[in-house]
Amino acid sequence: MDVSVDSDVLQTLHTKEATSLHRISDDLSACGVGKIVDLPQIIVVGEQSAGKSSVLEAISHIRFPVDSSVCTRFATELIFHHASETRIEASVSFADKKPSQTFQRQKFHEDDLPDIIKEAKEHMGFSQDGKDFSKDVLRLEIEGPKIYPLSLVDLPGLYHTTSQNQSSVGRDTVDELVEGYMRQKNSIILVVVSANVNLVSHSALEKAKTIDPQRRRTIGVITKPDLALPSNAKEYIMVAKNQESAHKLQLGWHVLRNRGEDETRLETRDKLEASFFEKGAWATVPGEDLGIANFRKKLSGILFQHIRNSLPGVIEDIETKLRDRQEELTRLGTGRSDAKARRSYLLTIASDFQRLARDGCNGRYNDSFFGGLEDEDLKFRALLRNFNRVFDYILRTKGSTQSIMFSEDDKPDEDRLPGYLASFLDRYPYEFPDPERVTTEELSVELESKAAINQGREFPGSPNADLAMQLFKNQAAPWKRITEFHVEMVVSVAKAFVDQLFKYVIGSPQNNPTTEAILSTHVDPFFEEKEKLLRSKIDELLRPYLQGYSSPVDIEFYQALSQKSANRVANQVCKTLEDQCPELFSETSKNSLTPEKITQAMVSGQNSRVGEFGTDKIIDMMLTYYEMSRRTFTDNVVNLAIESCLVCSIPEILTPTKVDGMSDTELEDLAAERIETTSRRHLLDTEIKILQDGLTTCRKHKPRIANVLPSSRPVVSPSGPPTASKPTTKPAPAPIPAAPGPASSVPATAATAKAQPAPILSPGSSIVSPKGGMTGQVPASTSNSSATGGGGLFNSSTTPTSKPKQDATDPVQTKTPSIFDNRNGSSAPVSSGSTGGLFSSNAATVALTQKSLFGTGSGGVGGPPNQKPAVAGFGSGGSSNATKG
Repeated sequence: MDVSVDSDVLQTLHTKEATSLHRISDDLSACGVGKIVDLPQIIVVGEQSAGKSSVLEAISHIRFPVDSSVCTRFATELIFHHASETRIEASVSFADKKPSQTFQRQKFHEDDLPDIIKEAKEHMGFSQDGKDFSKDVLRLEIEGPKIYPLSLVDLPGLYHTTSQNQSSVGRDTVDELVEGYMRQKNSIILVVVSANVNLVSHSALEKAKTIDPQRRRTIGVITKPDLALPSNAKEYIMVAKNQESAHKLQLGWHVLRNRGEDETRLETRDKLEASFFEKGAWATVPGEDLGIANFRKKLSGILFQHIRNSLPGVIEDIETKLRDRQEELTRLGTGRSDAKARRSYLLTIASDFQRLARDGCNGRYNDSFFGGLEDEDLKFRALLRNFNRVFDYILRTKGSTQSIMFSEDDKPDEDRLPGYLASFLDRYPYEFPDPERVTTEELSVELESKAAINQGREFPGSPNADLAMQLFKNQAAPWKRITEFHVEMVVSVAKAFVDQLFKYVIGSPQNNPTTEAILSTHVDPFFEEKEKLLRSKIDELLRPYLQGYSSPVDIEFYQALSQKSANRVANQVCKTLEDQCPELFSETSKNSLTPEKITQAMVSGQNSRVGEFGTDKIIDMMLTYYEMSRRTFTDNVVNLAIESCLVCSIPEILTPTKVDGMSDTELEDLAAERIETTSRRHLLDTEIKILQDGLTTCRKHKPRIANVLPSSRPVVSPSGPPTASKPTTKPAPAPIPAAPGPASSVPATAATAKAQPAPILSPGSSIVSPKGGMTGQVPASTSNSSATGGGGLFNSSTTPTSKPKQDATDPVQTKTPSIFDNRNGSSAPVSSGSTGGLFSSNAATVALTQKSLFGTGSGGVGGPPNQKPAVAGFGSGGSSNATKG
C-alpha cells in the first residue's frame, strides 16, 4: 500500500519524550500491557466558515475541503496509528445502528481526503434523500512504520440562520453532533473563532463554557487575523494574550492565518503566515501564541501531558506483568543440560516443598501460597481440624444404630453445630442416616426374648455380659462406614494440597514437565501406599469393638455405669411419683412429701422394671461402654490413623536427601527440559528485558507528585482571634510567656542585627504564608502592645474577653502583641515581656532582626546574659536573667 503524508510535520506533534513512549508501546502491548498511549482526539468547533477545516489542514498538512462554497456535512475522524506495516481503511459508521460500511483503499496521498469524503457522502445517502447534515461518521484510519498516534476530528460548523440548504432540523443535528463530541472526556476542544466578525457572534465559546466549565480541555484558536477590521483586531489581540477575563482559558489562545484559496502549497501558506506575524498589531501577541509551527509545539505538549497522566496506571500494569514473568522464570530455573544442573534444580524444589509442607501441616500460613486471611482451601492444618471436628460430630449424632430414649416424650439432646462448622459441612457433606428412635421399655422387651435364648449360669435378674456386648456391636455398626468415608475425604484433601503445592513451587504441568513427572512418580505412589496403610489401620482400630473382645477401664466404667443407673432410677422414681401422687406436682398443692411416700415410690420404681433377665442393666452397661469407646475410637482415628499414618509423612514425599540419592537416569526423567521449556525461558528473558526497559522509560516521564510537609502552624483568622490549624502530626507547642524583668526600650530594628526583609502589612491586608497553608488578614488596631503581654506567636492584636465583637477602642479588651501586629506608624518601643510583632510595621518599615527572632544576647529565655539561649525567645525584650533588651 502507498501512503504519502508529511511525516515530518506529523512528527512535530509529538515531543521527543512522547516519541520514546510510542516506540516501546508495540513491544509492551505484545507482553500483554494495556494501551500505553491512549491519546485524546483533537476536535474543531466553531461557526460555519470560521476556518475549522483549515486549522486541521495546517496542523497535519493533509488537504481538507476548505472551499468557501463547501461546508462540512458530517463528522470526519482522521486517525493515525503506529504499525510495522502500512494499512489504510475508510469506513462509515451509521447513526441508526446499521452495520458500518468499509471501503478499502490501496493508497492515500495528502490530497485524497476530499475524494474520500465525496465517496462517503454517497454511502450516507446525501444524493438520494437530500438531507443537509448527518450524524453518520466517516472514519479514516492510516497505519504505518513512520506514523505515530494522532486523532483529528472535523465537525460541521454551527449556524443560526436557516436557508434552503440549511434547515432547522439540520441545525439541531449539528448542535447534537458537536456537543456529543465536546462532552467526551478524551476530547481536546479547539474553539475556532474568526477575527473578521465580532467576538460575540461566536456561539462556540458559550458551548465550551457550558461543557468545559473549568476550561481544562479547551484551546482557543483565532483565525483570519489578516481580514480583521481594526476595531475587531484590538479586542481579539486582548483575547489572544489571554487577558480577556470572560474568555480566559487554562490552555490559552493561539492565532493562525488561514490558507487562501489561491495558495495551493501548504509550505507557501506557512511562510506567508510567518511573514504576516512579524509586523503590525498582531506582533504584540507573544510569539509562542502565533503561527502553526508554535501551535504544533503547543499541541505536542498537551498531548504529552495526557500521556504522562496515564503513566501511573501503565507502570502498575508493567510491574504486574514483570513480576509474573520473573516468578515464572524463577520456577523454571536455569538451563538444565547436565546431571549437576538437574540435581541442583531438584534440590531447590525439594527444599521449598518440604518447608511449605511442614508449614501447612503445622498451621503456619505466612507464605503467599496459603493465601490471605479469608482464603481456606490450602490451609491444610485448619482443614484437618475441621474435618476431625465434623467426624466427631457425625459419630456423636449418627454413629449409633439406635437412639435410646427413656420415654416417647423425650427428645434427643440437641448437639448444636457452630456456624463455621455448619458451612464447612455444607462444602464437604457427610450424608449418613439418623439413628432409629427407640424407648428403653421397647428395647427391654426386645432384649428379654434374646436374653431368654442366650441365658447362661447367671443368677436371675443379673445381666448377661455377652448380651450387652452383642448389643454394643450392633449399636457401633455404623462406625466403619463413617470412618472409611472420613479417611477418604482427608486423603483427597491432602492429595489436592500436595498437588497444588508442587504446582506452586515448580509451575503448572502444561508449562513445566517436571511437575507432572514428580506428581506421577512420587506423589501418586505415596498416596496409594498411604491409602492401603490407612485401610489396614482402620480395621485394626475397629477390631476390638466389632469382634467384641475389648474391655473398658474398670474404675471409669464402674463410675459411669453407677451414674447412668442412678439417673435411670431417678427417672423411674419421678415417673412413679407423678403417676401415683400427681397432686405433688401441682402448683397449688398443699400436700407434703413424706418419707413414706418417697420410700414407696423408690420401691415401686425399682420393682417396675426389674425383670428376670436384668435388661435395664444390660442397656445401661451397653450405653456406658458405647460412650467410652466412641471417644477413644475417635481419638485413635485422628491420632493413630490420620496423623501417624498420613500427615506426618507428607513433608517426606520429596526431600533433599532423596534427591541426593537419585541416579543420573532418575534426574533426567524428572528434570530434563523439553524444547518448549527452553523456548519459554528464552521468551521470558526477552519479555523481561522489554518490560524492564519500558518500566525505566515510563518512570522517567511519569508526573511527579509534590511532597509537602504537614503544617501545624496557626492560621490568622480574617475576623476575630487566630485559630490553630488542625495538626497532622503533633500539635505545636504553646507560646512561652515572658518572665518578669526590667523594661527595655530598645526597639527591634536592623541596627541591632542583620535584618531579613519582611512585607509591610496594613490593616485588613491579606497574608499569605511563603510555605503555603496560611492565609488571613491583618486585624486593625491602633493601640500599642500591653507591657504585660506575652501572647502567642500568632496572636491577634486584640483579644476580646467579654463580647465576641467589640470596637477596637473598647477598654474592656486586653491588648496582646502579635507577630502580625500593625502599629500604624507608632514608634513606641516594645515592652519587656511582650512578644512584639514579627511583621510589625514601625515607621513604615518592617525588620525581622536576629535578636528579636532568636533572642541572642540577653533576649533569650532562661539563659545568662550575653549567652545564646537554648530556647529561642521572641520580641526585642528578654525574659528571666535579662539585663538588656
